Amino acid sequence: MMHENLDSESLVGRRLFGEYTVTRKLGEGGMGAVYLLQQDQIDQKIAVKVLHGRAAQSDELVQRFNREAKAVSMLNHPNITRLFIFGRSDDGLIYLAMEYVQGLSLREEFARGAMEEIRALKIMKQVLSALSEAHHMGIVHRDLKPDNIMLTEYRKSKDFVKVLDFGIAKVKEPQGGKKQQKLTQAGVVYGTPEYLSPEQAQALDLDHRTDVYSLGCILYEMITGEVPFSAPTAVTVLTMHVFEDPRPPSQVNPRCSPEMEKIILKAMAKKPADRYETAEAFLQALTGREMQLGVGADVAMPGQDILAASQALPKLDGPRPGRGGDNSASLAKTQVFDAAAAERAASRAKSDEDEAQAQTMRKVLIGLIAVCAILLVALIGAIFMVWYVKSGGGG
Repeated sequence: MMHENLDSESLVGRRLFGEYTVTRKLGEGGMGAVYLLQQDQIDQKIAVKVLHGRAAQSDELVQRFNREAKAVSMLNHPNITRLFIFGRSDDGLIYLAMEYVQGLSLREEFARGAMEEIRALKIMKQVLSALSEAHHMGIVHRDLKPDNIMLTEYRKSKDFVKVLDFGIAKVKEPQGGKKQQKLTQAGVVYGTPEYLSPEQAQALDLDHRTDVYSLGCILYEMITGEVPFSAPTAVTVLTMHVFEDPRPPSQVNPRCSPEMEKIILKAMAKKPADRYETAEAFLQALTGREMQLGVGADVAMPGQDILAASQALPKLDGPRPGRGGDNSASLAKTQVFDAAAAERAASRAKSDEDEAQAQTMRKVLIGLIAVCAILLVALIGAIFMVWYVKSGGGG
């Protein structure tokens, strides 16, 4: 049996995974809906995304759903929603059970206007830490936008970030692995126009730097309260991403510092080669800005203390997607930059700068010595010639 007409009440009250009851619908889109499930005995809540019956009959949409499950199952990071179960029920319901995140989206926060720079730094650093893990695992999100960044609370610490929705993520298959079916058609643009990179707007091949550009657009909006490009039609917005430079953030919000403006515009460079090469490099730039503001040593990035704890996932009855090996090694490689690391980096940069200046001074000194030597030789030669002429050496 397929769920052809999945209305707002069709799953409410139903029991899934043995002891979990569907209590209400959290949201709905063209492909499906998201429901809240409650386990009363342990007072646990989880979210379940299900496909509409019509969408479940589309091979492309089902494979995209599978792609999201695979992408999230590969990741183990405190700032990325955790996947618990993925599969299909006996009556044909395709579902994806995941961590329930209670809070506000960054989109809802934007309704309050531009953010203070320190708060924007704190939030964006967490997003970049999450994306660093994804990129390390060969996953490009491709749909980063304020709606997919949730702000919740952890241990009374506000603005704890969760990155959502890897539905159109690009997953790099391991060497020798089964080649995945291409889910995006040539010449077709996927994503949200206001946050697409120039190469994504042109439906070109993408790598992780498209996410860097999207996060640059989001940071622009966090600081200014406005999107970089706005127009009546999506096509016009995409064209602006490709051909026009954004209005400098400081012109939109005079409180934007020159340092922050430089970081934003570098992330939003038209050419991928001109952007930050990696999410880690972008994160380091923000950490450096924190140090300039004098808050890096006092403000810890939320989630640093739960990297290890994040590996403890609820055990639910049902199929789990394979991870293809132990993920702890990749997690250990995740770079979460704290203030101490930033300070060491700044110290190394200062030492490199001092060494470069010393080398320049040595070169200048050697040059001056060489010039003096040449002048001395010329002077000695002139004195010899004068002596030679006066002594009658010339006949």
